[in-house]
Parts: sequence; C-alpha cells; structure tokens
Amino acid sequence: MIANLLNFYELYPDILLRLRSINRASLAPDLLESLDFHGQRQREIFDIAQVYQIDERAEVMLNNLSAQMQKDGLDSMFCNVRLPFPAMLLTVPEPKVGDWPAALITQDDDTLYTQIYLANKGGLFPNLLVFRSQGASVDILHSPTFALAQANGEDVTEEAAIKQEKNLCFSFLAMAVGMSILFEHKAMLEKEEVPAYPRAERRRAQKSGRTLPNKSIIKVRLGELGKHQVEATDGVSRANEGESSKRRAHWVQGHFMRNRAGGISWRNPHIRGAGPILKQERHISFDEE
Repeated sequence: MIANLLNFYELYPDILLRLRSINRASLAPDLLESLDFHGQRQREIFDIAQVYQIDERAEVMLNNLSAQMQKDGLDSMFCNVRLPFPAMLLTVPEPKVGDWPAALITQDDDTLYTQIYLANKGGLFPNLLVFRSQGASVDILHSPTFALAQANGEDVTEEAAIKQEKNLCFSFLAMAVGMSILFEHKAMLEKEEVPAYPRAERRRAQKSGRTLPNKSIIKVRLGELGKHQVEATDGVSRANEGESSKRRAHWVQGHFMRNRAGGISWRNPHIRGAGPILKQERHISFDEE
C-alpha cells in the first residue's frame, strides 16, 4: 500500500489527468494550482509519515475498542491525545473481497486531519474528502481530487463521498488514538520496525538507476495482555455453562475511560474470580438444513 501511495503522489496530478484524458491547459488556473500544490504537499507528508502495518488480530482488538470509545462518547476527546508522530499512515491486512482501506492522519496542535484511501484490483483511489477534527467539531473539506472530478463533469457528490469515507475515517482515527494510548502500556501491543523495501528490491532499483525512499514500517501485533484482551472479549475463558462465571477466575476486558485531566486513560485487562484460569477451546459449526 505505501509503495502505491508514494508512486501515485509522485505523479499527481498528471496521473489523474492522463486517466481522464484531460489536458492541463484545459483546466482553470486556480484548480490547476490547487492540484499541483496538493500533490506537492502530499509528497511532503508521506516523506515524514510513519507507516504502521497492523496485523489481523490487532486490527480486530483495536476496532472493538474503537467502537466502544465512540459509543462512550470519547471521540470528542481524541484531539487531547498526542499521537506518537505528527503524520501516521495506518494500513491493515488486505481483505479477501472488497476495497482495501488505509488512512493518513496528521496532527497540528489540537486539530486532527484524516484522509482515506482505497485500493482494489482496479487500482488506487485517492481521498475525495479531508476530515478535520477539533474537539467535538468535525469539518468536511473537499480535496482537489474532488474538485477535479466535479470540474470534469463526473457524477460525484459530497453525499456519496461522505458515505464512502466517513465511517472509515472515524474508525481509523479511533484506531490511531487507541493505539497511541496502548503503546504506553506494556504488553498490550508489540512493535517491530522493518524496512519498507526489502534489500533485494533496493538492489534491483539501484541497478536500474532508481532510488527508493528510505522508509520504515512499524509492524503492530498483540502483546501478551492484548491477547488476554481478545480472550476476554471473545468469552473464551468463561466458565462452562451451568457453573458460576463470577466465582471462577476469568479475564475481564480492559477499557478506555475519561480521566480527571480531561484526557483518555486505559485500564488493563485483569483477572477476576477465584481459582486457576481454565483455558477453553470453542468450536463453532453450522448445521446444514
């Protein structure tokens, strides 16, 4: 995903103009200036952005916590959380079907900006909107890509763009905030920094006269406590039916909560009840009619 995005914005906006058979001279000067500036700015942001590659199990846990944060109304406090980097690109495992989303999140003081990208077999689809979050206020800004689509007479509406990007925006934003908080708690999440481009690919690029960006990826997976969080969420450690789960020792989910300073705190998953933890394995099957 990161390689596709870097390549796309290295050629932006000309790559879009070629795909749409649009001549630069046919565009209004202010729109062309906006497109060129957007491409340059995006390249600058991607140059400094830290890339996070979240694995499947960590994604499930973070999505569950993200939904709970929004349900508890903690999303109005996201801007109070300091992200580990001023620009973060969050990527998740590619789904077997459907679009593959990613999000670029930048932080400027108490304001967060989120952009959503989608990829599939047809190619990469840049964001049409930019979501600006400040406290409980969320403003929706049009990207130059959206302006180009409208100027080209394409059937693109703000309503359709919002429907496509809004839910993903808040899901990724909550994931970024939750991940940033959990990084401060030992054993919830583990990080491993690796080069974005394997050595063999770098050598091939050098031989062909190309220089690949010096980027790294932080792979994110569950730590030991994170695994227990998923265990508690899934109910794997519940006592057998007919026995008192309140008395038997079991893992209880951790959760985010408001703190007295007006921020978001995290309480680790913990054991409740008496006796040893009994590991259980569940098998789910569906009877054919």
